[in-house]
Amino acid sequence: MTKKLTKTLSVILMLTITWFAGNAQVNEIWKTELSGSVLWQQVNSYGNYFVCTNTEFAAYNPETGEKLWSNQQFANIANEQIQEMSGSPLLSINQGDAVTLLDPFTGNIKFNSSQAGISELKTKQVLYKANGILIAGKNMSGDPIMIMVDMASGKTVWQIEEKFGRIVTLSELSNEELLIVTLFKNYKLNSKTGEIKWKNSTSKEAEQLESMGAFGSLLQGVAEQAVADEDFIVNFYKHPSKGIFIIGAENKNESQTSSGQTSISYENNYTAFNIADGSRLWSNPVQMRGQLGDFTFYKDGMIVLPNDGNRTKINFFDLQSATGKWGKKGRGIGIKGGIYQHVKTEQGILLISQSGEKNYLNFLDPSQGLMTFEKPVRINGEVIRTVKSPKGILFITTEEINILNYSTGELIFDKSVQTLPGLSVQNGNEIYAFDTKVNLVKLIDISAGTVKNISSAVLKFEGKESPNVLELREKGIFISSEQNVAMIDYSGTLVFQKYYEAPREPGLKRALLYAQAARAAYIGANSYYAAGVLQSAAPDVKEEDALSGAIVEGFGQVYEELGDAASDFAKQSFQQANARFKATAQGRDFIIIFGKIDKDNALFKVNKDTGETEGSINLGEEKDPKYAVDDVTGQVFKKTGDTQITSYKL
Repeated sequence: MTKKLTKTLSVILMLTITWFAGNAQVNEIWKTELSGSVLWQQVNSYGNYFVCTNTEFAAYNPETGEKLWSNQQFANIANEQIQEMSGSPLLSINQGDAVTLLDPFTGNIKFNSSQAGISELKTKQVLYKANGILIAGKNMSGDPIMIMVDMASGKTVWQIEEKFGRIVTLSELSNEELLIVTLFKNYKLNSKTGEIKWKNSTSKEAEQLESMGAFGSLLQGVAEQAVADEDFIVNFYKHPSKGIFIIGAENKNESQTSSGQTSISYENNYTAFNIADGSRLWSNPVQMRGQLGDFTFYKDGMIVLPNDGNRTKINFFDLQSATGKWGKKGRGIGIKGGIYQHVKTEQGILLISQSGEKNYLNFLDPSQGLMTFEKPVRINGEVIRTVKSPKGILFITTEEINILNYSTGELIFDKSVQTLPGLSVQNGNEIYAFDTKVNLVKLIDISAGTVKNISSAVLKFEGKESPNVLELREKGIFISSEQNVAMIDYSGTLVFQKYYEAPREPGLKRALLYAQAARAAYIGANSYYAAGVLQSAAPDVKEEDALSGAIVEGFGQVYEELGDAASDFAKQSFQQANARFKATAQGRDFIIIFGKIDKDNALFKVNKDTGETEGSINLGEEKDPKYAVDDVTGQVFKKTGDTQITSYKL
């Protein structure tokens, strides 16, 4: 055999081995037979794995395939009828007018509205401090009812038939104190017993209605019915050190112009209350034009930062007298756009505002009530993250990155780095970002306030896709989209670029995209925390919600601490969420991509350091394959028979 022929055969053999390695099925970790035909399966954001068949709705251990529990009552139920209850992993199952709350860990029914005698469910909220679920609505006679359900047993702890009316917000003040804000009254309850500690009218007008007896109650009912389908925008602010809370409410006003058109205006008002007895601190609420925007406590008062479109007035109000302190005759000072975010610094407060699609930065000296810039700084996109720098404040928007010098009101970079939030990663004192305008990777030095190109060759993806994720690896900067992967080393050289053809049916990727969105949420939280933003924001978050503030300060640590003192359900919830936070923080060496093997659809495990496939799961030619993905653990669950599920580990 000649030397040339030997070399040719070696190349063919190498290519053959590579093809088989890339298209080989990944390892099967378990297979299980079910009692009925598989209708759908899903992994929720907490990592619980569910399968619905024509005989039962069941949960399985994702690592072993062992059935954890099953419920025949919910066999054949549509996927759309089962949702994660907001603020908890509880499953909310909707069947007509009946709502069932199910524990995903045990399968136990914690609450059923029909069995509880509730004909119309208005409010359902998990109260972790009280270890309960608060339910409010109407009974079978149409009268108001409120129930506290024990989180552990599912039994009713207490029941009240008080006419609460429309509940707009709830807040746990302590382990035994619950604040309920309604349209016309505020209540403080003992959440363990249901005892009403106090109840007071939210305003003078509500007080007058109450004094009118039965007729006033009738008017209240008419008012509530008139706004039954409207969403109320109400914010709750608890003072970090004083025994007071403030309710901010937005009012929408409509009027007819002379030409017959409808004119809409907004007004926001703030009312302060004593936590001890519910009494109002001021005879009249603080009123300002515009929609609810931002808010912060400052010294012995509060700074109200509304959103009144193009021209907004902000003001500082004394907590004792409710009098305005800034601007001419205390009427406030003007700012460009409506405010949606603020960042406190030692020098003052950065205000971020919006008018239409235009966004602005301005700087407030709260000690003097003055805007320090001659004119606001125009930026592109909404600010989603800020990082403090010796040069000012680095900001990342939905479109760009730059650094604001808050002493001069100037931007440090002559040209902003045009990018997306998912295409920027902070590593210590540096931020790597993919500039979508020039298709180059750039390096930003936070302390020095400099930016430079890392790559020199333009990176363009196939299939009309644009990059949407950037990740730092030991070997280089990994950049990807749904069907494209690439790596650029830290010297700027392109290491590899690969494209995987997408299936023609976009619905085929639905389960994978759902899983990737859940993983992205965890990664986003980790990234946000790593930037130091959450830690610096903790005091402000605590003003609005103590639990969120604790999570902000301690991040994953808080889940362990709360879990130690919580019920079994809460402990499992916190521990499972914490484990998934940690898993996404550690990163992994592959990405899951939907592609094709000949005519079949497939899920590919693609190595981030090489761009090559390390295995695949063939999903066949079905237009609606019954599969589910846990993109946090890299596990795939595939229907391999009418009554069979097989799980693979990528």
